[in-house]
Amino acid sequence: MMKNDIERLLGGKEAIIFDVDGTLIDSMGVWEEVDRIYLTRHGKPMSEDLQRKLAGLSILQAADYFRNVIGIDDPPEKMLAEWNELAFEQYRHEIQMKPGAAKWLALIEEKGLPMAVATSNTRKLAMTALHAHDIEHYFKVIMTGEDVVKGKPDPFVYQEAARRLGVNPANCLVFEDIPEGIQAGLSAGMTVCAVQDDFSDYQIDEKKKLSHYYINSFENIFDNKVEVLA
Repeated sequence: MMKNDIERLLGGKEAIIFDVDGTLIDSMGVWEEVDRIYLTRHGKPMSEDLQRKLAGLSILQAADYFRNVIGIDDPPEKMLAEWNELAFEQYRHEIQMKPGAAKWLALIEEKGLPMAVATSNTRKLAMTALHAHDIEHYFKVIMTGEDVVKGKPDPFVYQEAARRLGVNPANCLVFEDIPEGIQAGLSAGMTVCAVQDDFSDYQIDEKKKLSHYYINSFENIFDNKVEVLA
């Protein structure tokens, strides 16, 4: 008997770990506007490739980039506070979950598998997003960009999430939307399912080349339309 995609993805897994921005929630576009406003406030131009250069960096690494490369002489704590302030209302009221994500979280919980978050974002914004959609209760562990020294593609955020869950990284399934995050999951020894996001569509070939699975939407899982890649 052929496996359906739910069985294929969850079979043999001890835990499921999710990135947040661009994976569970449709928020990547917010950051381009946040950076634009922030840089304008500080009298700095915004390069066209800024978002690509920041991709995967922990929030503290991003602060280092703004200090050392762009030349904004604020302490990281002040930068984080300003970024939180600029993005907070959109995270609380505007940003939507990806289609099918809530249904997928509920099913994983029903199957008795623990879940974790591993995001590069600030704790305040990650928790704001999870709370706004009433999904924070699904996650036993929440790792943010404030909990790590090196962001993605460094595997630490995923390794530590697995350690805190008390599971073997080899038996974890990761959902990620950008190549740096996919690489972090792979380097941690985990199975990775790439998720479509408009922000990273230009990297779709790279995402598929790296990943074990690819979905255009979490609804694909329920419709048996998961792309099996490796």
